[in-house]
Amino acid sequence: MQVDRLLARLILPALVAVPGVASAQEAVATAPTEPVALFRAVCMGGSARLTRGMAEPATYATLPLPAQRAIGIGAASTDNAADALKAPAPEPAKVPNSIYRIAGGNIYLFVPKAGSGTGTLAESCMVLWIGGGDDYLAARKIVLPSEEKVPLYARPESKPDRATFTAASFGTTQYSLATFGGWIALRSFTPPPSDPEKAN
Repeated sequence: MQVDRLLARLILPALVAVPGVASAQEAVATAPTEPVALFRAVCMGGSARLTRGMAEPATYATLPLPAQRAIGIGAASTDNAADALKAPAPEPAKVPNSIYRIAGGNIYLFVPKAGSGTGTLAESCMVLWIGGGDDYLAARKIVLPSEEKVPLYARPESKPDRATFTAASFGTTQYSLATFGGWIALRSFTPPPSDPEKAN
């Protein structure tokens, strides 16, 4: 499963601090602390090393409501922005992901929890942060890489301080970018492959 491979490549030195593992850890780059670069490294590249000094465990329940709403909007199972913007904050049970607060700031990495059976959010890789400006525009380029070719009047709204939603699929991977109250959620999700035996 794609998510299992992502987890296998996500090295957490706090969990693998075993003598003799240093050479394997050195082969994987340390995760960046900027939100979009972190997303590219972990959610798109599939590997990054989180050090104890840069990442600390966090919980969904401690996030402010606007952050939770951005997560809910970004995880909406629709491509229709109007419908996605109505999505509530997910219940804590729907977010079993391992969550790490990055560099003691307002950047959070959500690592997929494969096989939890709680929905697409649990099996998503996501970076959540508060901010805007250049980071938001860089995030939009991941979801909408050819946006500059689209006329301004036809583009999705792009105000990071308001509620917005944009989604796109590339191959089997789905990407979404959602904002609410200044919080930005950039998410990737690769559905598990169909099992032909279960279809019969």
